Amino acid sequence: MGIQKDCFAYRLGRCSILTEMICRRENCSFYKTKEQMDTDREKYGFVKDYKPKGDKA
Repeated sequence: MGIQKDCFAYRLGRCSILTEMICRRENCSFYKTKEQMDTDREKYGFVKDYKPKGDKA
């Protein structure tokens, strides 16, 4: 347990995915390394310009 600084979502001392750093007190289910994230993007496909429905931007 503890902050995982090798997590893909860890940026500037914060979690870029969640509003609270859950990993400070328990295991985070979003944790994965940058290498694991890259592998998952290749495996499952990644659309760089994806925009969710209803996104006006």
